Amino acid sequence: MTALAIDAGQRQRARKLQVLHVRLLFCEETRVAWRNAPGDVLAAFGLPQDAMSLLAVPDSDQFRTEVRGRRMGVRKSVARCFPGTQKYLASLRDAPRGRPPPPGFDAFLCSDAFLEPDYGLPHSSGVGMGYENVSKYFFWLRAVARLKYPDTNIELRNTAYAEFAAWLINEYRRPHEPYFDRFKGGLYWCRVPGQGLPVMLLSDAYVLFTLTDPETVRRLPEIGLIDLDDLAPPVPAQAPTLI
Repeated sequence: MTALAIDAGQRQRARKLQVLHVRLLFCEETRVAWRNAPGDVLAAFGLPQDAMSLLAVPDSDQFRTEVRGRRMGVRKSVARCFPGTQKYLASLRDAPRGRPPPPGFDAFLCSDAFLEPDYGLPHSSGVGMGYENVSKYFFWLRAVARLKYPDTNIELRNTAYAEFAAWLINEYRRPHEPYFDRFKGGLYWCRVPGQGLPVMLLSDAYVLFTLTDPETVRRLPEIGLIDLDDLAPPVPAQAPTLI
C-alpha cells in the first residue's frame, strides 16, 4: 500500500471521527445511542471498535459541561434572531389540541441542516460556510414546517420570515462579505403561499409593508429584491480531486 493511500485512509478516518464527535456534542439521540451501544454507533459511522479510545468520554463531567455550553450557544444565537417564532412554537406545543407542532430544537441539533456546513449561508464576516446557525435554522424550519406550502401555519410562516428578513438586513447593514449585498433594498414574500397578494416587504430600513398592487409586486424582482421563498444556501464549490 502506498503512502498516499495510507494518508487518504487516515484522513477519511479522521473525518468520520470528527463527524461523530460533533454529533455527540450536539445530538441527544446520538449520545443516548452511544450510552446504550457504543459499538453499534461506531459501526454506523464506519469506524472500527478501537476508535473508541480516540473519542472523548461522553459521560465525563468535562464533556457534559462542553455539551451544555455549545448547545446553549446555538440556542441563544437562534433565540436572538427568532424571539417571536420561538414564543409561537412554544404556544403550539402547549396547546392541548390541533395538528402536531413542528419538531423541537433538539431535532434541529440532530439534523443535517445544522450539522453539515452547506445547509446555511456564508458567514457575513467572510470566514466561509458552516460558521453561523441562524440561516441553518430558518432553512430547516422552512422545510420541516412546510412554510412554503399553502397548508402551512400562516402565523408561523410570517413571524419566521419577518424575523429572518430582519436578520439578513442587519447583516447587510453591518460590515459584510459581498454575498450580503443582495439584500440591499429588503426582502419580500407572499403572506399566504400560493396566493399572489398580498405580499409582505421588509425594507432595508426595517419597515414592513403590505403590498396589494399587482404591478408593484411584479417589479420587485426587477429592482433586485429577493423573494424569501426562493432564497437557498449557495451551491458548494466542487472539492478538488486527485487523479
